[in-house]
Amino acid sequence: MAWSLFIATCLGGCGPAPDVEASSETALESQARPLTEGAPLTAHDASCLRLVDQNTWTNSVANMADVGPALGLPALLGDLNRAGPVLTASTYPPATGYKGGFRWNDGDMATTDWIPQALTAGVSGDTNVALVSWHYAPSNPDKGVRLSVADISNMSGSTVNYRHVLLVRPTSAGQFTTVNEHGGGLAWFGNYLYMADTSDGLRVFDLTQIRQVDTSATCETQVGKVGSVWCAYGYKYVLPQVSAYTVPSTIASPCRPKFSFLGKDTRGGTSAVLSGEYCNSSDAQCPYDGSTPGLGGRLYRWPLNATTNRLVVVNGAVVPERAWIMNEPNVQGVAPVMTSTATTSYWLSSTRYGGALFKVSTSASRKAYLSGSSQWARMPEGMHATGSGTNLWTVTEGVSGVTNPATGGRVVFFVDQAAVD
Repeated sequence: MAWSLFIATCLGGCGPAPDVEASSETALESQARPLTEGAPLTAHDASCLRLVDQNTWTNSVANMADVGPALGLPALLGDLNRAGPVLTASTYPPATGYKGGFRWNDGDMATTDWIPQALTAGVSGDTNVALVSWHYAPSNPDKGVRLSVADISNMSGSTVNYRHVLLVRPTSAGQFTTVNEHGGGLAWFGNYLYMADTSDGLRVFDLTQIRQVDTSATCETQVGKVGSVWCAYGYKYVLPQVSAYTVPSTIASPCRPKFSFLGKDTRGGTSAVLSGEYCNSSDAQCPYDGSTPGLGGRLYRWPLNATTNRLVVVNGAVVPERAWIMNEPNVQGVAPVMTSTATTSYWLSSTRYGGALFKVSTSASRKAYLSGSSQWARMPEGMHATGSGTNLWTVTEGVSGVTNPATGGRVVFFVDQAAVD
């Protein structure tokens, strides 16, 4: 069966250079044809798309100098102030291959102001660390995005220690403001944390530049420099943005994508940041949906320089290494299938069916693990696959009003990759 895609005429310079896997589909690229949910990944011509480095790496660091010394991630890991209970046999959610996890403390389980979104993980010294983004739901003021830094080195204990850090953007010497984004995707490479900027591309934060700010009552409702101190809405630490990769304004829809979620891929000899689009059949339809709304979300692979941990820039631009139509709706996260060296198979986290994990590839229809069949947790978001091919981590947004982690409350957990392969 041929899985076809809806291809509209790209604006902003879309070229006729499709991925090699798309050669059999090129004759159909001008036709609006239905997509099929659960079909294999469909190669997509992304030659019209590029990102430009805003190149604020040096200036952003210089602008934060007056705030105080750069402490880095190790110092923060020595000052974790919250404890999340490790999940037990009676508190963990149903998930195929479940191995372990934790929930947040009571306040973070119940708050309606902050909502978990993305997850990535890595190692700092000898500490295994999970990073989770939360977006701020109220709009006045918009506190932007906070980051939970959690020590997951010992998942056999009773609690996981963590701390929230506010993401900020330097605006001038000694001044910064909030990062007013959804925080829907994270990918951690070296000292850099990449975050999805829904409309424009990728923002980059430097984990070596974490700084301490004031926590007095004055700072509870303010951000940036206030008198002689620096504030972050009461948070003790800030993580500053250092640069961004943005889509030029001349690139318009349908070529211009959304950056809804991110993933980290280290297979195939070249590391890459993965980005993808959230689409559904109602309020978030996508340009390549054709006659089947919700299925035209695109997945991109952006090449990374393994030495600098920055995206590869050629002739002034970053171009995607590969691109596909996912043929899945409501996708919230992506992780590579690490047992395969080919860069053509992935896990997708989706809120379709109330919660699902899909294993997808270019060569086979999906495998599905559904919350309704007690195979996966409800409302899953970002994911991270360990490079060893052992564990697949995910975070859940939580079902509104539910605080029980076993029935839809917010959790961070991991499963055996082999169990969902």
